[in-house]
Amino acid sequence: MSIKILLVDMDSKIPNLALMKISSYHKSIGDNVEIRCLNYDYYPHKKNCVIYTDEYSIVYVSTIFKNNVNRVKLFGSAQVFFGGVGQSLVTNLPPKMEFQQLDYSIYPDNNISYGFLTRGCIRNCYFCVVPRKEGMIHRDCSVDDVVKHKKVKFLDNNILAFNGHKEIFEELIEKKIKCQFNQGLDIRLLNETNAKLLSKLSYCGEYFFAFDNLKDEIIIKDKLELFKKYVPKDWKVKMFLYCNPNMNIYNNVIYRVKWCKNNKVLPYLMRDQSCWESEHSNFYIDLCAWCNQPSLFKKMTFEEFIKKRTKNIQRQEESIAIWKNKQIDELQ
Repeated sequence: MSIKILLVDMDSKIPNLALMKISSYHKSIGDNVEIRCLNYDYYPHKKNCVIYTDEYSIVYVSTIFKNNVNRVKLFGSAQVFFGGVGQSLVTNLPPKMEFQQLDYSIYPDNNISYGFLTRGCIRNCYFCVVPRKEGMIHRDCSVDDVVKHKKVKFLDNNILAFNGHKEIFEELIEKKIKCQFNQGLDIRLLNETNAKLLSKLSYCGEYFFAFDNLKDEIIIKDKLELFKKYVPKDWKVKMFLYCNPNMNIYNNVIYRVKWCKNNKVLPYLMRDQSCWESEHSNFYIDLCAWCNQPSLFKKMTFEEFIKKRTKNIQRQEESIAIWKNKQIDELQ
């Protein structure tokens, strides 16, 4: 006898792989599956959601970001399972679900494949959960297992650290697969061979790297020059820039943003949640709004952008003063 299953996607920005596997499993045993996407984001400002579950036998709730964990209130008789890295770093799907094919039909508007060729990372960045969740770098899926559409976005966290990455790139090149590694490539691991292979991929959009630590500036500069030898187009590189209020806002955060501008690299500011509790929260919001809109970042200065962004003169002056290092308390 079939039962009704509800999948709750709290905050995924792309199709949720775990929920697609769960869907495949339940459909394979004849159950009826529905999904509800709540579209919560990373930012701590949305209201809670209430879901009544009496018409369902089982409800699965997947949460990516910790600040969204308690934002859904479930009432009813259904059995409820919570998962996702926002909930726990140690909870995994049971094997009967983990090894299912992805059911893309629950995201009918999607036309891109997603998946991991490798899992894990050799780094141990203090703000990142990947090593704790996935361990050291290892192979996860084959190219054919992941690619189900004309385009694919690979979610690998550090594929350049995998010993077999050159063979993977060669396979992608040979099969002319339109792809992107959108979680970032470790620019410190670039060399002549893999930089050349990356340039030969049927690549979609920008190449994502990261500049999170000022101590890496020299090696990142050298590796960027190497990469531009093979991919010389301006603004083809995008750098993730992690920031939190404990960083010197001018000599660290703004410095890295200006570095990107000077090198014709697009920044993507990754704010720690503590930025919203900082005395400079408005500035972080303004800076992020500029950095994370490529068309505006490329053609406007920060001062020009903030004057168009808000008519609040005080807000303009405060943000510009911080940008120019004229009104800021030292945080370090």
